[in-house]
This record gives sequence, structure tokens and C-alpha cells, in this order.
Amino acid sequence: MKLRFEDHGPLCVVQLEGELVGDSSDSLRRACRERIEGGSRDFILDVSTTSSIDSAGLEALLDLADAATERRGRCLIAGPENALRTVLEITRVSDRLEIHDEVASATRVLR
Repeated sequence: MKLRFEDHGPLCVVQLEGELVGDSSDSLRRACRERIEGGSRDFILDVSTTSSIDSAGLEALLDLADAATERRGRCLIAGPENALRTVLEITRVSDRLEIHDEVASATRVLR
């Protein structure tokens, strides 16, 4: 899993490329916690290039959503392909994290 961060004040856009599974979930969790400690409050997770996710990855997404909420922020998901969107809906992660088709529409919601 490759992680790329774009910081825009309290908003952090995170591009997740590859598989969000196992140890890569811990890497995401740690990196986002550092951003939160640095002042980030809102997160957009760009999963348009995420190929798969497992239970550890889903848990990491929910943990990030909780951490953002604690800071009065939000965590949104942008760009999931059909298979990933289905996983998010079946597991009800989509009940806790808003899903957008693209980063631009998620950004408009947060501004």
C-alpha cells in the first residue's frame, strides 16, 4: 500500500494505492494519527486506486472516522470502484463514512 498525503490546513486528502490489508492498515492508522496530532481534522480517503480491503482495513477506516469525530471533523471516502463500494455497503461501513464518487465532490461537502 502506498499512501500519499495532501494537506490543506485542517483538511487532509489521503490517496491509498494498492491493498488496504494487514500491516498496511496499521501504516494508515499511524500516519493519520500523526496528521491529527499536527492539526488535521477532516479527511478524504481517495480509494480510487485501492484494489482490495480486508477486515483490518475496514477497522482502520472506522478508527480514523472516530478519531476525526473526536476532533469535530469528518472522514469521507472518495472514488471507490464498484467492488470496493459493495464491500463498504455490505459491511455497513458506508453508514459511518460518507461515500463520494470523486475527491472534488467530497471536498465541496467539507468546505
